[in-house]
Amino acid sequence: MKTRKQDSEIIVGLDVGTTKICAIIAGVRNDGNIDIIGIGKAPSEGLSRGVVVNPQKAISSISQALRNAESNSGININSVSVGISGHHIRCIQTSTVIGVNNSDRTIHEEDVERALEQAKLIRLPSDTKIIDVIPQEYIIDDREKVYDSPVGMYGIKLEVKANVVTGLISSIDDLSKCVTACDVDLEDIVLEPIASSLAVLDDTEKKVGVAMIDIGGGTTDIAVFKKGVLKYTAGIGIAGNLVTKDIVEGLGILEDEAERIKKEYGFALVSEVLNDEFITVKNIRGQEPKKIKKSVLARIIQARMEEIFDLSAIEIKNSQIQDELHAGVVITGGGSLLRFTKELAEKVLGMEVNCGKPRGISGGLVREIESPIYATGVGLVLFKFKNLEKSKSKFWDKKKRGKKIKTDKIFRKIKDWFDEL
Repeated sequence: MKTRKQDSEIIVGLDVGTTKICAIIAGVRNDGNIDIIGIGKAPSEGLSRGVVVNPQKAISSISQALRNAESNSGININSVSVGISGHHIRCIQTSTVIGVNNSDRTIHEEDVERALEQAKLIRLPSDTKIIDVIPQEYIIDDREKVYDSPVGMYGIKLEVKANVVTGLISSIDDLSKCVTACDVDLEDIVLEPIASSLAVLDDTEKKVGVAMIDIGGGTTDIAVFKKGVLKYTAGIGIAGNLVTKDIVEGLGILEDEAERIKKEYGFALVSEVLNDEFITVKNIRGQEPKKIKKSVLARIIQARMEEIFDLSAIEIKNSQIQDELHAGVVITGGGSLLRFTKELAEKVLGMEVNCGKPRGISGGLVREIESPIYATGVGLVLFKFKNLEKSKSKFWDKKKRGKKIKTDKIFRKIKDWFDEL
């Protein structure tokens, strides 16, 4: 297949997970929609609970996924946006105030950027650095609260309340070095819950209040939204991999076999096993196959899945707005695919629960990514696309403002000339 270089209209999202690495290549069409033009996957090695523990193995896995995506799409990848998660991620609430010094008292994009930069000026442990600053609300002149951008409004003082997302320097740098070692540039490091939310949540859910639980292989990410913004995020070091390990230990079988029967026969609720028949399981070292009941497998799975949702409930409570989540909970990620996971989640959380699949993509290989396992990868593509659109908008706004300033100067000169007459 003939390859072509990645240009400004090609976006690559790289989901570096604990069980799989996934690279998604997307193209931006002239009508503003997105086509999926390539998907590359590889088994993940060298990571544990979202953190790099063996750089050489991690580099090999990432490189394999990228090369597979290139082979499938005919695109030569040179830059990617990568997701980051893990229990080292923290969310700190902060507030900062700046003066608006513009002659027309209009708040410009530069003022918002200055306020958000000032929000970063907080004391952090020496081993921690800032990943992102997420504005919660803007207050103009101590009176008017704005939840969207305040650009274009009038005022002399702008206050911003924001969530500062931080992570361990070592974990962030290890991931960055592994990606760049694969001969690609790292454009963005994006918090995975934010990326996944772009793929599986809509604006209405985020406005009325929703919690998203993304159950991956090594970590479970929780993100709570209200009034259109991320209010709280946390990571739990328990996810789908641990369910598989429980099956390995509980039944005394190999990991590959445990993963197979989990997918083929696994139930997250014992009470839903209506036909409690025996299933044949490969034994260790070529011994005679063993037979176990479906209900035995379900009991092992349910115990661990209950723990995941119990811990998720604690984090949702920590957001302090659990009673305001009128859209309930959306579960996504590969761990949400187990049968009756939704029903177990509703039982544990005591809230309405829905399953989240990627959306917002219109063409190309769209059928191939319509699964919760691709939520983060698709979200990374949407995140980059959103930023591209924002950059274009800022460019035209600055150009318009420049023209306005130039026109104002001309009118002032004409006025001064008439005054002299």
